[in-house]
Amino acid sequence: MRYIDFFNSIGTPNNIEIFEEDFNEFTVGYSYSTILLPTKEALKKVFTEVKNSDSCSFYFSIDHGESVVIKDDNNFTSNFKDLNNLLSSHEEGEKINIKINIYKISTNNQFHFYSKDCFFNYIKSFDSLSLATFFSSSVFNHTSKIYLLINDFVGTLNSSKFFIAAQYQEEEEDYDYREKRITNITSNNHSSFFGKLKVLPEDFIFEGNGEMESSTLEQFQRLGKILVISSIFDITDLTKESFYYKLNGYKSISEFIDPNNVSISNLDDFYNIYLWIYSSGNILDKIGLARNLISLHLRKVSSLELEGDVFESLKSSYKIYERQNVKQYIEVRNKMSDQILDYGKRVASFTDNFANGFQKSALSLVTFFSSLIVTRILAAPKNNVDFILYSTLITLVFIGITLIYMIISIYELNEQESRFKKSYKDFKTRYTDLLTEEDIARILNNDEEHNSDLEYIKKKKRWYTILWIIVLFLILIATLIYYFNSNITVINDEKFLFPKFI
Repeated sequence: MRYIDFFNSIGTPNNIEIFEEDFNEFTVGYSYSTILLPTKEALKKVFTEVKNSDSCSFYFSIDHGESVVIKDDNNFTSNFKDLNNLLSSHEEGEKINIKINIYKISTNNQFHFYSKDCFFNYIKSFDSLSLATFFSSSVFNHTSKIYLLINDFVGTLNSSKFFIAAQYQEEEEDYDYREKRITNITSNNHSSFFGKLKVLPEDFIFEGNGEMESSTLEQFQRLGKILVISSIFDITDLTKESFYYKLNGYKSISEFIDPNNVSISNLDDFYNIYLWIYSSGNILDKIGLARNLISLHLRKVSSLELEGDVFESLKSSYKIYERQNVKQYIEVRNKMSDQILDYGKRVASFTDNFANGFQKSALSLVTFFSSLIVTRILAAPKNNVDFILYSTLITLVFIGITLIYMIISIYELNEQESRFKKSYKDFKTRYTDLLTEEDIARILNNDEEHNSDLEYIKKKKRWYTILWIIVLFLILIATLIYYFNSNITVINDEKFLFPKFI
């Protein structure tokens, strides 16, 4: 940024009085014995380097006197006259103070820094817990990547949560897994602090060619290792002064150490183990095996350094473990497959019952209606009007009863469908203690058979309901035609008699 050129252009500074920057404000100030009057062009060059969303101000004062403030606004010219008057009153031996202050406004998770040295110093001002807490705070939007844009930064650095460069470059973001991973970590470890954070170890493990000061990079890596350890070990606690960890493996290990003394050596080994545990497979089995091997390979309890290639040993041990348990796995898989077949039989059973109910009720109704017609043709009742009326009423009663039966049958089928869904869900939940969600999904073919069964139930219910309604409707129409046609015939024959009850 051209503020350095500005300070050098007006004189030789005695001391730098302030040089600070955080996520909200940047401040730099020098003191002089004497200066030249700054030109408007020199001031404007600095203003042009400031982001449009940020506001910049120059402060000029003599010793501890009142400051003249120059802002990039409409009062630029009038304030410049005040500056001229201030410098005219300067006497030998008095210190002239000049400060540039920039108030920053960040949007879209993009945070601008005007000095990489200030950024490095700001990061180093945090202890490990405070740094993790700060990056978990409401200052940031935790549903997208955080972009740290530093004016004089060379190259780029990229992690799961952060992108550091001089200019904005859109990066691919994968945030779908984060919430689930944090839940898996907190459910498999006892940590006093991890559950309160919104950061993961991979957020502080950077890739890229960015030139970051080594001590600042170590600050990030040290926090990354602390989070990795907290994701693998049984019990952890972190404060500003100490980091406590306990590991129950083949050996039981516990220690208090200074967080600033956590070695970043073997970070790659620990990080690879962490990714291997939480990326896929049975977390409980993997983390138990990892704890056993780590407890045997720790060089010093207080240094958290490993001896040998623990990660390769861990993968080999897990393969042996899988072969030993493959028989049990196959048995569990076959048992689940058998239960899926039973679910298919259950679906066929209660849909067949629904269909049989339709067939029986429809057959009974048709048989009854047919018998009335036969009786009407073959018999010669004394009062045809009575016969027509009563037979019609009985038929309507049968239709009503059948309709009620149909409604009850549909209700029972819906209840059986709900119970079937709940039973299937409980069935999957019971196996989460033995298998991972990925294994369960693979064995059950991503619920394809279950969804097919549900679709079969819906189709059966829909078609038989429609058919049932059509049959009832046709019989109702036939009954009404029978009733009115029979009455007309009786009237035409001039033998019409009122029903007995009339």
